[in-house]
Amino acid sequence: MEPICIIKEIYKTLYLFEKEFAEVHDITINEAMLLCCLKGGEAKSAGTISEYIGLSNSRVSKVITAVEEKGYIHREINRNDKRQMFFSLTPEGEAKARRMMREGLHVEDLFDRLKHCMPD
Repeated sequence: MEPICIIKEIYKTLYLFEKEFAEVHDITINEAMLLCCLKGGEAKSAGTISEYIGLSNSRVSKVITAVEEKGYIHREINRNDKRQMFFSLTPEGEAKARRMMREGLHVEDLFDRLKHCMPD
């Protein structure tokens, strides 16, 4: 099999995993990563969240907005620098993070699917 075809199958497998995850948890992988980043209780800036999740600042901004609209996080203006925001989990966000951790990700299934993408 051509390497480009293998890569396409890997992307397809990851896409399907993300789609299934979103259907089960009613939240995207990136949104779940944001909850994970904030689950320690400490408020974090968008820059810190961006580094943790591994997305650009503009993409993180969209993820933050989506999670905020779902009621899982709230924002607070930095008292020392009014241009900076800090984000933390709401009680609903904490509960959502706990439920996702309890239910697990079933990554073993994902790894099995990815192995099937590779030639013998």
